[in-house]
Amino acid sequence: MIQSLVRAMELLEVLNGSKSGYSIAFLSAQLDLPPSTIHRLLQTLCATKFVVKDEKSHDYKLGPALIPLGITARKNLHLQNAATPILERLVTVTKEDSYLVISTGFKGFVLEHIDGPSPLKVLEDFGFELDLHCGAIRKTLLAYQPPEFIHEYVESVVKSANAFPKVEPGVLLENLEKIRKEGVAVSHGDYISNSVGIGAPVFNSDGKIIASIGIITPASKIPDEKKLGELKQVVKSSARELSEMMGYFE
Repeated sequence: MIQSLVRAMELLEVLNGSKSGYSIAFLSAQLDLPPSTIHRLLQTLCATKFVVKDEKSHDYKLGPALIPLGITARKNLHLQNAATPILERLVTVTKEDSYLVISTGFKGFVLEHIDGPSPLKVLEDFGFELDLHCGAIRKTLLAYQPPEFIHEYVESVVKSANAFPKVEPGVLLENLEKIRKEGVAVSHGDYISNSVGIGAPVFNSDGKIIASIGIITPASKIPDEKKLGELKQVVKSSARELSEMMGYFE
């Protein structure tokens, strides 16, 4: 762990206990750190507006930069809580692991994962991140981003020498257009051999994508297009149900 980051988080935790703020001396005693160290941490946190200083009392308290983070965290918590029973039903119906993924920059972040009985186990628990063109569930998130975001993603990630999986930009853009047209994504072994991923978008009340829901299954369990179609419909229905819970109606 990075010690300075740990100390900064501990400092924020202490500040969270007061609306009026605390002095450097008090914070130094609470955290058992030299006042000079506390002062350096506070200077950095003040520069980023995570902490503000009262110029009259010289006390420090939590700053406005934390507000949007808290709002986002609260929304994600609500999303996660609402998604859990839907993911559990998806597991019951498909007999596969189910996932709720959100985007963080150019990455797809696993917010929730429910284990199913399938022998195919993908090590993607809470917090696991991969680029947005890795697999159907993440690709769904990419497909519904603004055109300028997609362009920047292609230039920065897809065209990178270290891109994984490798894909031609034109092929990816065609795939994203197909996802938007059908409302569901399918991937075949993008980053897991002999697997099929299926993902569908979750929208909020403003019609903006906020997450994707999906499953990953062994390719051997999808013998034909009929079976694939059935699974696509189940995933789409699950995503639609969660979207409606988030206030979205077509």
